[in-house]
Amino acid sequence: MRSIIRHTHILLSSLLLMLASLPGAADDHERPYMEDIEKFFELLAEDKATDAVEGIYASSPYADTIAADMENVAFQLESLGRVHGKYRAHEVLIHKVVAERFAYLMFFVAYDRQPFKMEIRFYRPQDEWFFLGYSFTDGLANDLAEAAQYKLLGDYP
Repeated sequence: MRSIIRHTHILLSSLLLMLASLPGAADDHERPYMEDIEKFFELLAEDKATDAVEGIYASSPYADTIAADMENVAFQLESLGRVHGKYRAHEVLIHKVVAERFAYLMFFVAYDRQPFKMEIRFYRPQDEWFFLGYSFTDGLANDLAEAAQYKLLGDYP
């Protein structure tokens, strides 16, 4: 009986943590960067990696000074398409906002040959949010396996 109660408690705690990670519809008007992210993925779906990168960097007041970085990111995204096939879908795995000034989003991003983990960050030093940075890796499967091991270890005393 204690085991059932403990597992139920763990399940409910996990569910609450997952729900807390998801952006709510009420938050979208307070988080205008979500529109930038959706446009970014729409352009990826249209095989327009350069436009996607230029669009998401547009909110950054530093976009002019990091043009080379933007070109590099666009090249990397285009390479993903050439090597791993077409972009198919994305899903938010984590959406955390810290002190209403820093937003971190982790996405599951599906391509034909394999999934990727993409991280996108926004910052709001004053009134306006701007794109701060982005990274992606093909290590999603390893990250999930590691998280499962931590979960498994947490289930035992």
